[in-house]
Amino acid sequence: MDMKSKDPASIKPGFYREGYNCRIENGGLETRLGSLCPGALNTVAYNQIFGTGLFSNPNGLEWLAIATASGVWFVRDGEYPRFIPMSEKIEEPVEFSQSFDVFFLWRGPLKVPLLWHGDWSVYWENFPPPAGGRVTVPNAYYAENAANRMLVPYGKDRIAVSDIADYTEYDWTIDDFQINQGESDDLVRIFPWQQGQVICFKRHSIFRVIGVSGDLSGAQLAKLPGSLGLVGRRAVVDIGGDIYFMSQSGVFRISQVFVNTPQPDDVPISDFIKPVIDSINWNAANLIRAQYRRDRLYFAVPLKNSVRNNCLIVYNIVSGFWESIDTFGDPDFRIDDLIKMDYNGERRLYAIDRIKGIILLLEQGKTDLMGATQDFEYQIDTAVMLRGYSGPGNRSFFKRMELVCGTWNPQFTVKAYPDSNTAKTLVSNKTKNRTKYKMWNMPLWNPLNSNDDHRKGRREDYSVGLPLMLGYNGVQLERTQEENERFNIGLMSRYIQFKIENTQGAINIRQVSLEAYEDQREPRPQT
Repeated sequence: MDMKSKDPASIKPGFYREGYNCRIENGGLETRLGSLCPGALNTVAYNQIFGTGLFSNPNGLEWLAIATASGVWFVRDGEYPRFIPMSEKIEEPVEFSQSFDVFFLWRGPLKVPLLWHGDWSVYWENFPPPAGGRVTVPNAYYAENAANRMLVPYGKDRIAVSDIADYTEYDWTIDDFQINQGESDDLVRIFPWQQGQVICFKRHSIFRVIGVSGDLSGAQLAKLPGSLGLVGRRAVVDIGGDIYFMSQSGVFRISQVFVNTPQPDDVPISDFIKPVIDSINWNAANLIRAQYRRDRLYFAVPLKNSVRNNCLIVYNIVSGFWESIDTFGDPDFRIDDLIKMDYNGERRLYAIDRIKGIILLLEQGKTDLMGATQDFEYQIDTAVMLRGYSGPGNRSFFKRMELVCGTWNPQFTVKAYPDSNTAKTLVSNKTKNRTKYKMWNMPLWNPLNSNDDHRKGRREDYSVGLPLMLGYNGVQLERTQEENERFNIGLMSRYIQFKIENTQGAINIRQVSLEAYEDQREPRPQT
């Protein structure tokens, strides 16, 4: 996407102005995959969720921990949920962390943290009393692991560093330090990085700590150049050694250009979607979430007046450009957490709505199935505003457009926008009939597939409905049909843009070409 260029005609070929619920895949710009609520993760009526985290037991099985008012549920794909109750009610957000086989529950500065050893028959326990002149690590909102120690941030900008392999106590006289060189901003997140380094994000500055392994007397604190900071604790992610994070100036990346010299980019990678960044509700920026899967980076952000994250912005790491703004059919669904864990043996991305108590698997299927029944199924609304296409002259007559696209049960609309910004609808809500062939005198296809001929070519659409007979030849459930669509334009303009909207099924925009010729009128004399 290129939302930065003021003149649509100046956008480079291969770019588009705006994209909603789309991905660059299979040689074109296509509708994103859908989502669903996995039954194993949504069997429990969580009501309100107060925190989420990942727990790995000694056998390597990974569980999603869900903090509710009465205790913590542990769920995973293919397993029945497990429950560890709490002696006191959870009423505020909590965080989880793990050190080896010990799972910690952090409840803020006013309540002592708890621990659990992974035994389903044993409940949450208090920290053991310290020994040998040590003290228990402070109460905190969260903690991180680095160099076989637990790093516990507390106060405004202090960090308590636990003893090696002992995560509940520390020597407060020497294993406690402050992230400050005269600044007044708060510490937002401590982020363990490569080669034993710890990146400390504050509101308006970033520090690097090296030497947290072994004797802390040799630890060194250095401030990274610039005045960038982090807006929220979970608005940062490490991808292959590069750190991507959300600052109030946009999304930035920290790369290690030379050995032990991390360097933030001068220009945000979100520069091309600056209008989107400007529309973020920064009063709720502390709730922004970041996560990645394969070659894409996702940020859950609150746009406009939303006080919780209501959409995803998607960045393609391979191409280095932003692809889409993702929304969902349920107007009340919010993305309070982005979690990555296993599903069917594959590492997948989940979005969690803490108020609704819903765990949603992303990038799955053709629709957004946001509940247990079809009553919660939503079609994916795809909308793409293309770049401005110029003609052969300063002003040209645009006669016709040709759209090469692959479709699956579509309903699409194409509008043309000349430089006067008055839209002309070229086609409205066009659909494809799954029973009709594009050959003359061909009988209609039986939607039951009783003739076992679903794969027969030249049909308008290959989507199917239930009931359906699979037959001996099988059924290609997600087969698309490619078509060259031609539409008359009949507009005079310096350039022309096209907006393509699809409200059901899926569409893959592969090529757009124009038939245009230069305005032949004589230039008017100037006096």
